[in-house]
Amino acid sequence: MKPSLAYLQTRISVDPVAGRVYWIDATKHHAPLNGKEAGSPRKNSRSGKIYWHVKVDSLPIKRSHLVFLFAHGRWPDLQIDHINGDSLDDRIANLREATITQNAWNHKTRRKSSSTPMGVRVTRSGKYQARIAVNKKQIAIGIFDTPEMASQAYQQKRKEFFNEYA
Repeated sequence: MKPSLAYLQTRISVDPVAGRVYWIDATKHHAPLNGKEAGSPRKNSRSGKIYWHVKVDSLPIKRSHLVFLFAHGRWPDLQIDHINGDSLDDRIANLREATITQNAWNHKTRRKSSSTPMGVRVTRSGKYQARIAVNKKQIAIGIFDTPEMASQAYQQKRKEFFNEYA
């Protein structure tokens, strides 16, 4: 169960502009932490991304969620998307609510074995094919002579399909 905003306001202070959280009451056993920045970076076991977490009463909470809560007065209903793709940049200007799908659209790179840009693959003929997945459906964008041309076409389609989340 998530702690209430009223309770958290007695334990931490949040600077939404800077995206930082500070201890007000770090408990009697950690009194020297009062006034210092709260939390530490933790690696997500599934994605490998690093997010800043703050432990309040042994409950790890993402700093981005705390910043959102203090800025908007409510816990986020959806996922929190970092607009610039930096999961440690928790400034309120860099945070927005997003569905799982919208959040996935914001990825700048994908894990792949090829050295070609995201959305580009080499065909048997040695040319470069650009393609994109939209709603779990692969859409072929075209065949190009260079990986740069294919990547440019892919990025253009990303903006067309994913708007602000591209």
